[in-house]
Amino acid sequence: MMGAASANGTPSSLPAQPDTLLAPAVVVAAGADTLNPNVIDRLIAHSVRGTESGTAFHLEDGRIGSVAHALVDARSVTIGDDRALVYGLDDAGVSIAPEHDLATFPDRLDRGGLRIATEYPVVGDTVAAAGFARDERLSIDLGTVVYRGPGSAYGISQPDIFVISSRVDAGWSGGPVVDAAGDVVAIIVGQEINSGVAIAVPIQYLPEL
Repeated sequence: MMGAASANGTPSSLPAQPDTLLAPAVVVAAGADTLNPNVIDRLIAHSVRGTESGTAFHLEDGRIGSVAHALVDARSVTIGDDRALVYGLDDAGVSIAPEHDLATFPDRLDRGGLRIATEYPVVGDTVAAAGFARDERLSIDLGTVVYRGPGSAYGISQPDIFVISSRVDAGWSGGPVVDAAGDVVAIIVGQEINSGVAIAVPIQYLPEL
């Protein structure tokens, strides 16, 4: 969904200048400081057709979460830059759930990760979304939950989605959505074509290792 979507929506908040206290390549929306950017990585899927980019994030339970649609026809996946992790899709622990457009990789780095939320936000709650845009910089943007329910309301096959007012772009697929405590509630899987807002799948559907 992400690659075919347009970006006509209005951002819910304007990006500030890069915050060098977090990371030199991070553009942070004002107030979106609950999300730890150091556990979010760029994902590159390698196939005979070339490469497909997305976003991945580390969880404290040893999983790395991302999306399945970035892996179509992929032979291998690279996660991260400085300490890149390389996976084959048939490696032990790699798990793909196409029905929810999610994928899990075993975390081979001992650097911690995000917690999984124990409660989900409701419509009107503030959340923060993150992803790697085309310029290869990690962006974090505040938004609000505008919908939670079947994807059929937005013309997609996902059985259970969040719609977040955060503006997203190609490459954000697989990025986390966190609540006010910085805990993951959902994973970005696409963009609503007309408005440009984020479509995300609840974290409960992320497959186990």
